[in-house]
Amino acid sequence: MYCELIEKLAPKPVFNLKWYKDEDLYSDGPIEDTIIQIIAENEPEEYTEAIARAMCWPTYYHLTHLRKNILNWYPFKEGSSVLEIGCGLGAITSVLCDKCQSVTAVELSRRRATAALLRCRERENLEIIVGNLNDIEFEKKFDYITLIGVLEYQGTFTDADNPYLDFLMEIKKLLKPDGKLLIAIENKYGLKYWCGAREDHTGMPFEGMNQYTLSNREVRTFARRELEELVKESGFGNTYFYYPMPDYKLPTVVYSQGSLPQNENMHNLEPYYIPDRTTLVADEMEIYKDVIENGVFEFFANSFLVECSDSKDIGKIKQSCLASERRGKYQVATTFTRDGEVQKLALRKEGCAHVEQIMKNSIALARSGRKILPMQLRDGKLVSEFVTYELLEERLLDAVRRKNRFEFYRILDKVYEEILASSGQVAPEENIIYALDLDNDRNSKKYGPILRIGYLDMILRNAFYVDGQILWFDQEWILECVPAGFILYRLFKELYAAYNWIDKVFSLQEVGEKYHLISAWNSYQMLEGLFLIDILDIAHTEEGKTYRGGDREACLTNIKKLAGMIK
Repeated sequence: MYCELIEKLAPKPVFNLKWYKDEDLYSDGPIEDTIIQIIAENEPEEYTEAIARAMCWPTYYHLTHLRKNILNWYPFKEGSSVLEIGCGLGAITSVLCDKCQSVTAVELSRRRATAALLRCRERENLEIIVGNLNDIEFEKKFDYITLIGVLEYQGTFTDADNPYLDFLMEIKKLLKPDGKLLIAIENKYGLKYWCGAREDHTGMPFEGMNQYTLSNREVRTFARRELEELVKESGFGNTYFYYPMPDYKLPTVVYSQGSLPQNENMHNLEPYYIPDRTTLVADEMEIYKDVIENGVFEFFANSFLVECSDSKDIGKIKQSCLASERRGKYQVATTFTRDGEVQKLALRKEGCAHVEQIMKNSIALARSGRKILPMQLRDGKLVSEFVTYELLEERLLDAVRRKNRFEFYRILDKVYEEILASSGQVAPEENIIYALDLDNDRNSKKYGPILRIGYLDMILRNAFYVDGQILWFDQEWILECVPAGFILYRLFKELYAAYNWIDKVFSLQEVGEKYHLISAWNSYQMLEGLFLIDILDIAHTEEGKTYRGGDREACLTNIKKLAGMIK
């Protein structure tokens, strides 16, 4: 079967079987054949529809593009070489091929290596070696080595008294003097485990904190300090810790020791649980606020990505926010650098045009007289200076906390004035709501002013408050002939979704009535839905919902079972 696929697709990478011993020691079972067939039948990395047809955790996990988020923002140096140890079915291999001059991928399983080969069939800078790393003799050293979900298995695949230490010591020998090792691994004390989630490798809840005594598998993960000591004992002089959330497998935001989350709103983070929620005893998202405020986030982060090197030139990126729930041409990352820059970059080549459009939007908004954070296009990235001004969102939240109604509405009035001044207006009958047949009622008073150009990202999170003035940034989206009220609607929708406690102080109903949004609310919801259909990868989002989110009622039920209150 595999030989026929390889012959038919004629993959360009080198497929090296010299070290293969005709045995595959691990597998997800027959589902891997299904995954290989999906890879062969679809264009590389375009698997969303096929995932839906064969939906299960292995298919989703191995083929979702969220896997790439662990490294697609990382600043690999130009012209570099990388050794990927344990490439699996190639989920991350193509990212490495995009960013590095040459990629050598090692995989113990021939079936998995075949999947990676077919997945990366157009790559000419890739060699895939099938075999145990401990047997392979390399003729060169590398600028980078990646261990993504690999270190924890060395109790099985490395024969030594301390297999984890010995493995890292051997790995270090394959790096150039200033080379970097990248380790991604779960935190055995991750918050999701305290909440009762099953341990990722054994399927047993509370397994890591019980020091892996419940199962017989030779696998283990580490606490933060424990991992740092292991890395340094193996000979690396320096480490820099990143915290991919919700974990390294499907990250949507990456924090670091140099940039920790400031509040519970971690870019609308959505945890996920495999295979189900039947063992949960606490709501993970409800706990992050206390974890962050008490300064213990690093201990409880679900996963680590550790940059290890003898060089001190590590930690160039402090944080990365990944908008990868969108269609490919709109997928971008916003990174915060050590050098004090904020960079927005496309995650796919076709996304470069979108980055350029953001620049055009900002220039156009500035021409209306609005104040814009200065930025420039550089090497395909949109670059601005990192500033420590107060976010307008924080200004408003402070007013809510103090229950200061005057300040709350003063800020919102000022934002609405900015929205109205951002563009000229058109006649009411040109309203996009009417053009899209979202409302048959042609009552011009219902929608208020209609803007020629509506800057949809004039929301509180995209503005600073400086000396009584609003300074806008990150204006990604525009629509023509849009009601000014629709932009306010989006502002409130984002704000109340992120901080639902505001509703107890200033209800969304009250706010909507003050700004005359209630009668148009349903139409705005429909317009927002059409907008999101155009922007988001809806099928991919729906697939992810299968595993995402907590369930407070399920947690309470599970606790009652543990307490013997119910059977």
